[in-house]
Amino acid sequence: MKSLKDLILSGDLPYVAALVFMAAGFYAGIEYKGDAPRVVIAERGAVILEAVLDRHDAAPEIMEKEISQPVIAVLKKYADLGYVVIDSSKDEAGHYMVAALPAETKDITAELREAIKKPQPTTKPAAIPEAIAPPASPK
Repeated sequence: MKSLKDLILSGDLPYVAALVFMAAGFYAGIEYKGDAPRVVIAERGAVILEAVLDRHDAAPEIMEKEISQPVIAVLKKYADLGYVVIDSSKDEAGHYMVAALPAETKDITAELREAIKKPQPTTKPAAIPEAIAPPASPK
């Protein structure tokens, strides 16, 4: 029969201490978990096409006021809230296009270009043949 000490201890570690460690890990996991990414998608091209077809006889200024400005306002609203707005239209390879990004987004295009830049061959000036070289001046 097991003694009371064997029921309270699991080896040298008390069960209570193991429960405290598990509870602390659970609490830390809940408290420090990262927020879900804030991403929204929109079929901007399809919406604009439908609006243009509905207003096919409107002047360009009216289309600008009634179509372009509201679309830009909605994209700006979500970008200002910290969302990444993805235009759900795809290119021929099946990749999504990004329509708007939060203000603190960093563009690393130049860094990528620099990373894959083809090394320029180093060219040394060609040696001048003696027949073409000017004679050494006497000192």
